[in-house]
Amino acid sequence: MKDEIYEQYRVEGDSMLPELKNGDIVLVKKIENLQVGDIVVANHPFRKTFIIKRITEISTGGKLFLKGDNPQESTDSRTFGEIDKKDILGKVVSRLK
Repeated sequence: MKDEIYEQYRVEGDSMLPELKNGDIVLVKKIENLQVGDIVVANHPFRKTFIIKRITEISTGGKLFLKGDNPQESTDSRTFGEIDKKDILGKVVSRLK
């Protein structure tokens, strides 16, 4: 059995309210099988930072449409378009705080 690797990320901002709030720590696991509804951490397409969003669509080309649960406070695929699957850092599997 191979070891599973998890990473921790801190939620910044209110874009994922009410599911995740500013300051929450989430546990993220690299997963190949992503589905609509999964919350993922991805590289931001234009800045050297990450984003935490929900997958709302998966195109046949493997690109993902990501949206925040709180659309009034979210900059997401409605603004910057779809994200390549290679830019997904992992799926949120647990909230620690």
